[in-house]
Amino acid sequence: MLLTCDNLRVKRPTSSYVIAITALILASFAAIQSLFFSTQEAGVDGLAIIALLLGIIFCYYVVPKVELHSDRIVILNPLLRYEIGYGAIENVDTRFALNLSGEFGKVSAWAAPAPGRHRHRSHSSEDFRTLGLKPDQSVRPSDMPSTITGSLAMQIRRFQAEGGHPASFEKRANLLGIALLVVPAVLVAITQL
Repeated sequence: MLLTCDNLRVKRPTSSYVIAITALILASFAAIQSLFFSTQEAGVDGLAIIALLLGIIFCYYVVPKVELHSDRIVILNPLLRYEIGYGAIENVDTRFALNLSGEFGKVSAWAAPAPGRHRHRSHSSEDFRTLGLKPDQSVRPSDMPSTITGSLAMQIRRFQAEGGHPASFEKRANLLGIALLVVPAVLVAITQL
């Protein structure tokens, strides 16, 4: 799903939300069982462990995202946030995930994993026309524009073709992701002491 707002495009896989919501429902059942069918101390210990597991799941499945702006790409992974100007990107690869490389090293976008190997069976002829392949040229399923990685790679290459973009790179800590892991881990440590 591609959301467009002026020059901002945000792409996130919907399967991540399905997994996170399923985990939240199961965690609420576990919390009810922990609180009402055990002692108070065991219930609090159980809630801390459930909060840690939910933090890990949300950090892995919900926090990651990729934002395409007219001059840069923002990659938000569970613990780190990258802002990369299109001028700094030397290579865009989609083998296992959306991978960008340049003088800054290699950055992989957790929100854009490559599709499974059988994904090529569901591609349309329009996908192949969009890529402009030569007659003997082969393509990986992750390069197809109908996949998350292929769509993002194609849009990044289009922005790069426009030229005149900054060669900037910024790496920062993702405070939300860190909080989702650290706060429940501290609670577990406190309840286990």
